[in-house]
Amino acid sequence: MANYEVVFDLGSQYTSAGLKDDGYFVKIPSVVAVDGNDPQHIVGVGMAAISAAQDGSNNCKLVYPILEGTVVDTSCAKALFAELLKRILPGKAKIFSYLKVTCVVPCAMVSSDKKNIESVFLALGSRVVNFIESPLADSLALFREFSAVKGMIVNIGYDCVDFSVVYHNNIVAGSTLYYSGKHLTQAIAEKIRAKYQVQLSFDQAELLKVNCASLYANDMSTYTVNCVNLQTGATESIVISSKELYDTIVEFVKKYCSVISSLFASVNDSVCSIASEEGVLLCGGGALLQGIDSFMHNELSLPVRVASDPANVTITGALMYSEKAQ
Repeated sequence: MANYEVVFDLGSQYTSAGLKDDGYFVKIPSVVAVDGNDPQHIVGVGMAAISAAQDGSNNCKLVYPILEGTVVDTSCAKALFAELLKRILPGKAKIFSYLKVTCVVPCAMVSSDKKNIESVFLALGSRVVNFIESPLADSLALFREFSAVKGMIVNIGYDCVDFSVVYHNNIVAGSTLYYSGKHLTQAIAEKIRAKYQVQLSFDQAELLKVNCASLYANDMSTYTVNCVNLQTGATESIVISSKELYDTIVEFVKKYCSVISSLFASVNDSVCSIASEEGVLLCGGGALLQGIDSFMHNELSLPVRVASDPANVTITGALMYSEKAQ
């Protein structure tokens, strides 16, 4: 009987899955297209779902089955996980294979949400479903990259930001702030609406954030967005500069610095002193903001480092944990 262990990192934007034995992982958008007339009929998963929705000939609806690391639509989550298992185990998994799943979850996840996730994987043929808290997964990858054993782990995700003081594989203190990637995108859209009297779609605001947002006060970058004039209803293009977004970006990151300072103050002096030596280790998609490390360093007077591949730190660390668990 063949034994396979697959590690999953469930995200609202993307879900990743990796095979323990070789460390290989795949990542697809966390979206499923269902038939508009028959929601039980799956039209596509991941990029195929997005393509189906963009095709005007298809009467389908997009469903996002993962929210804040939890399953909110069981049937669509099952289709999403099944697609990833198919990609991870092409031609390998047999009917009588022993499949074990390790799933990354938020620190504060309640048992009922874990049971819900477990039931989906069991229905897909997993014999065992284990869970690892996301800060521990993050710390394994970050500590290896930066040759550390302690520090403040900050994962700036799409739905929320997780802050954790981790010391020798133990979470000493932690906090979650629901003021993250999607909220920053919304704030940018609102800023542009108020200034120019135009309606900016979420997707256009996201592109503006990715291509123009910066924490360098002297950044001269610009980006052109398409929007709708609120007075005339006409579509127009406007050029936005990085300086116009600066205050909005700073407001968000200063809140992160405030949480970090509070967490360090909440632990005993010896742990605080030891963890502060390594400072702040950043991961998650939000860690890609230009200048975030320099800005936070100036605010906190602590070392601040960004992972080399921040968006994939969690799945990488979870695969390492899986190996240790054996």
